[in-house]
Amino acid sequence: MRIHLQNRRRGKGFTLVEVLVAMTILAVGVSALVSASGASAFRSSILRQKEVGRWVASNHLATLQALPSWPRIGAANTEVEMINQRWYINTRTRRLADEDLRRLDIEVRLIPDEESYIYSVTGFVGNPEHKQ
Repeated sequence: MRIHLQNRRRGKGFTLVEVLVAMTILAVGVSALVSASGASAFRSSILRQKEVGRWVASNHLATLQALPSWPRIGAANTEVEMINQRWYINTRTRRLADEDLRRLDIEVRLIPDEESYIYSVTGFVGNPEHKQ
């Protein structure tokens, strides 16, 4: 009878190995969650920059299309501020085979001398003499 009671007492708790295994599983799970949330926050900030860059590029294109004169052929750099941040715009204007159209390639950056851009857009401007 004595042996029977001792076996019962032993079965009521967890062994040290079981506790360590459970803690290891929890630690791995928590570290995976922390890593995933950090990556998600990084992706979110990149997507926000791209979206605002799209707004900046679209606004600049619309402004150039609304002007009563041709944009000059060649490259031009412009700075604007949107959402309390300075944006750098590089615009390349090219002639086309059609004399009444010009091509505009607009690239938006957060750092003026950086090679890569956040967003780019291509548009066209019609001859201002034909606007009414």
